[in-house]
Amino acid sequence: MFKRFKAAVISSYRQETLAERGLRMVPGAIYGIITTTVFVLVSSIINIMFFPDLHLGVDWIRLLIHWIEFGIALALAGAIVGWFTEEYGGIVWGGVVLTILLLVGNLVATLLGGGSAALTVQSFITALPLVGAGILLAGAIRVAINRHLFIKLQELPDVRRKLFVQLLVIVFLVGFIPGVFSRFGYTSEYAIRTLNESLQKVATDPSQEVRFPIAKLPALREHFGMGYMLYARMSTSEAGSMDITIQFKDGYTVTCLVPTESGSATYLQVCNEGTNIVSP
Repeated sequence: MFKRFKAAVISSYRQETLAERGLRMVPGAIYGIITTTVFVLVSSIINIMFFPDLHLGVDWIRLLIHWIEFGIALALAGAIVGWFTEEYGGIVWGGVVLTILLLVGNLVATLLGGGSAALTVQSFITALPLVGAGILLAGAIRVAINRHLFIKLQELPDVRRKLFVQLLVIVFLVGFIPGVFSRFGYTSEYAIRTLNESLQKVATDPSQEVRFPIAKLPALREHFGMGYMLYARMSTSEAGSMDITIQFKDGYTVTCLVPTESGSATYLQVCNEGTNIVSP
C-alpha cells in the first residue's frame, strides 16, 4: 500500500515542472490573501454597522493577528490547490490543509486563552464540519485559478481588464458573504446590550454598581459615566460566554466574562483589568 502511495506521489510530481505549477500556485495564493482581507475586514465592522448604539469598536491589533493567521492559511491552501495538476486532487488536499490549519489555530487560541479541557474538546468537535467548508473554499480557489489562466490567454487588453475586474468581484464576494454572517446572533447581542445598558445606568444610579465586581476592581467606580468602547469576542475560556473588553476614554481597560444565556449577563462575576480574561 505504501509503495502504491509513493508511486502515485512520484507520478503526480513528474506531471509538470515547478514553473508550470507556479502559474497556478501564485494566483491561488494571491486570491486566498484577497479573500482573507475582505473576510477579516467585513467580519470586524459588520456588527458596528448593524448595532451603532452599542459603543462597539474595532480591535485593530486582533484584526491584524487574524489577518495574518487566516492569510497564511488561505495563501498556503491556495498554493496547494494550484500545485496539483488534477483539479480534484488540488481541491481535496487544499481543503484538508486549510481545515487542519484553522483547527490547529483554533485549538492554540483556546489553550492560550486558558480554555478548559472540555472547551478544547468542544472546539475540536465543532471544527470538524470545517472540512466540508474547507473543500468548498478550495474548490472556489481552483475555479478562480482556472479563470485567471483563461483571462491571461485573451489577446485584447480591454477584454482582459474587464474579465479581471469581474473575477475580482467574485473573489470579493467569496470573502464578503461569510464576513456578513459574522454578525452577532440574538444571544450575543443580548449579552452586549445588557452590559452596555448597565454601564449607562450606573452613571446616574449608584444602586446599579452591584452588577459589577467593584470590590475586585475599585478603580472601576471612578470611571462610571466616562466615555467608553466595547470590544466583544467569543470566549476562549468558557463555552456559552463572551469576553467583552471595556476601554474607557482615559485608557483604563477592563475585560469581563459575560454569559450569553438570557438573564445571565445581568451580574458580572468574572472581570479583571487588561484586555484578556485571567483565570483565577
